Amino acid sequence: MKALLTLLLAPLAALHAAEPTGLLYFASYRERDNPAPIGNPHLVGALFTIYWSDVEKREGNFDWTQLDRRIKRWTGAGKKVALRIMWSASGNWPEPAAKHPTPQFVLNAGAVTIRSESSKSEVPLFWDPVYRKHANRFLAEVARRFDGDPDVLFIDVTPGAETNPYRFRRINVAEPGFKARFLNATASDGRRYSHELWLRTVKQTIDDASAAFKKTPLLVTLNAGSLDGPEQFRAIGGHAVSRGAYVGQNGLTGRSYNEDSPRKTAFMEWSTKTKFYFEMLDASGGGTGSLLDVMKAAERVGCDYLGVYAADVLRGTKGQPDYDPQHEAALAYGAGALGNKHTAPAAGKPPKQAAEGKPQRVPPKHPPTPSK
Repeated sequence: MKALLTLLLAPLAALHAAEPTGLLYFASYRERDNPAPIGNPHLVGALFTIYWSDVEKREGNFDWTQLDRRIKRWTGAGKKVALRIMWSASGNWPEPAAKHPTPQFVLNAGAVTIRSESSKSEVPLFWDPVYRKHANRFLAEVARRFDGDPDVLFIDVTPGAETNPYRFRRINVAEPGFKARFLNATASDGRRYSHELWLRTVKQTIDDASAAFKKTPLLVTLNAGSLDGPEQFRAIGGHAVSRGAYVGQNGLTGRSYNEDSPRKTAFMEWSTKTKFYFEMLDASGGGTGSLLDVMKAAERVGCDYLGVYAADVLRGTKGQPDYDPQHEAALAYGAGALGNKHTAPAAGKPPKQAAEGKPQRVPPKHPPTPSK
């Protein structure tokens, strides 16, 4: 049975391996309709965010008009897109839907959310059975609409806030009482948060998404995977990889993965089995570091796709008011380092590995620039 499954999945795996890799324009709320980045030769495409409450304002009525329009601009120019379902957001973000990513009709049906006053947002209890029922139905609609679309590189279905129960590092500082309210909150079936329940919920959510999508790869972006509890990064990442999902992490800086660590070790192990998507911590400068250093960090960890902030893409796009040749050089370096790393493996065989155990990649088109 295992050999038969390998043979059946081999053509699909080969197709995914042949997809272009490289830099993606992180289409933020204020810049998602800017057409200028489409012409940047160093990008393979763009990543757009899907807010459930934007698409399904009324139960069963789905409106893909705005997203379809944005996708068409890029695919019409020969580019690809990636999509992210944002289940848990922050009302401090400029996107209005970030305050209420869960549609009101789901709350009316009995799904439980906890109000965060500091982030001005509703935080869902993801293990709530009413929430899960409606979320899975929405996943089925996303799959109906995009599964198998050759212009879609992958779909980010990460449960929670990058596999955390909520965006607790900021919320807990700004709102000290929120954690206790979250821990004491009961879902519609009476269950409260526990690390074990959360791990089961995340794994089940990945399984549900894998069952809904038969063709297009899925992405799970990883974090601690618990609420100030045991690190469940490897358990969640390993489960996602076993289900054929891509994995990665948000928050990449120029200093990331300079040193060996358990997380770096995990990524090196998973590099033979799947692809990686990473995303910058913020626009370059400050704590993020230079754009070139971020590109080198992405190369260091074996990244296949890197989400680049809009401000950095625009500064690296000729004809823009803030155009900076050094920014374009950094984008060119990243495109060469990350682009087309993988070739399709033979049926049942993993990609070959370099002697040191790291994934082989095409040499960068531009030599590294010494750090200042």
